[in-house]
Amino acid sequence: MVTEMRKTGIDVVGDMPWGTHICLLYETKEDLLDTLISYIKTGLESGEFCLWVVAEPLTIEEATDALKDAVPDLDRYLADFSIEIVSGSNWYLRGGTFDLRGVTGGWHEKLARASARGYAGVRVTGDTSWLEKKYWKDFCEYEESLNEAAANQRLAVLCTYPLVSCGALEILDVVRTHQFALARRHGSWDVIETAGLKHAKAEINRLNEELEQRVVERTSQLMLASEALRNAQADLARVTRMTTMGELVASIAHEVNQPLMAIVTNADTCLSWLGSDTPQLDEARKAAERIVADGHRAGDIIKTIRALARKSWPEMTQLDMNDAIAEVLDLTRGELRRHDVSLETELSGGLETVMADRIQMQQVILNLVMNGIEAMSAIMDRPRVLRVNSRIDGPDSVLIVVTDTGAGLDPGKADRIFDAFFTTKPEGMGMGLSICRSIIEAHGGRLWASPNPPYGSIFQFTMPVMTKGIASDRLG
Repeated sequence: MVTEMRKTGIDVVGDMPWGTHICLLYETKEDLLDTLISYIKTGLESGEFCLWVVAEPLTIEEATDALKDAVPDLDRYLADFSIEIVSGSNWYLRGGTFDLRGVTGGWHEKLARASARGYAGVRVTGDTSWLEKKYWKDFCEYEESLNEAAANQRLAVLCTYPLVSCGALEILDVVRTHQFALARRHGSWDVIETAGLKHAKAEINRLNEELEQRVVERTSQLMLASEALRNAQADLARVTRMTTMGELVASIAHEVNQPLMAIVTNADTCLSWLGSDTPQLDEARKAAERIVADGHRAGDIIKTIRALARKSWPEMTQLDMNDAIAEVLDLTRGELRRHDVSLETELSGGLETVMADRIQMQQVILNLVMNGIEAMSAIMDRPRVLRVNSRIDGPDSVLIVVTDTGAGLDPGKADRIFDAFFTTKPEGMGMGLSICRSIIEAHGGRLWASPNPPYGSIFQFTMPVMTKGIASDRLG
């Protein structure tokens, strides 16, 4: 399955995986152009083949001129056929009538040619202002089939529908036949989504408002007592953990589902062995043992998630950093696969245990791993490799190293990446690395970053071997 994320160029959408099929309901030509220019421009800059199917009232000439204003070197893209701008009548109404199979075959033909020429994939947008009511039923069937046709392909499709041509029933059909729908009206966005997603966003908004209110209240308390400061720090650290875990929800669900599915399979196998004319007890016992092992695996993942989600004061214990690393990597395996990132680990045997809070250590490792994955998400011309190493560092410390092959550190911003509220991410909080450094320094260690020539970044931190008393004094 192709799960690589692609930038859409549409702020309200963000990134999308290959196989995405969405629609835009628009009110004016300006709304249409404003959205599609950014969408196509982003596709060209991402090394994709782009196909733009236009229809009245927008003309090929208008689309080309508008795109040329946004992409100064558009002539180069046109010359090497990285983009085609065609009319809706020529694309959808070949032979004067709508041919479902012919149009679907056209997408696959473009995809095959683009793959052969080395493009990252195919980005498509097609307008439906040409669509007459007599074709509506067939076109809805075509849109439904396009969901299946795009699945597991390096193909992303944005269909556009003029609101003036759509009544309530047509809008219901449009929403039903796409993964999700957007509405653009005079520069304003509406997202048409499932009830579950609306509920989730409402809950996130409620939590954000609650958090903002708590931050305001805590800020005034910071001037009065150090206990209030510790509470605010604990809350903020938990929010950053939850934010990172929110990005991992789909991957974590996949990791939990795998052992559960294995349990079901092995249970069926066990019953089959026991129910045969001559019960195969040894085989049934092996299947039962596999059920137990998979059950423990699922339980361990859930235990780690619950621990990371829990709000608690630091609990100092003797901790094997290799165990903490392994638990975090179990949670992020799905995310590594989704971004096509290879994982290399070199965890030193016989590593000294440290006196530390397990949840805080996992938070630091999780943040560094997720940052590394994200830093490589846009890399197209080289392997994406994440390396996690641990080793003894002198007589009194252990060293953890997380290396990526991403874009690397901006020399002008390298000194600021650990500052509170500084972020290079469009929707980042700017607290992740700052909190990580605070955690490590509170444990008596040190966290720093450096370039990874020729590509990428290196994040390293040391943890001293210390007594429980010293650790409690540092974190108390």
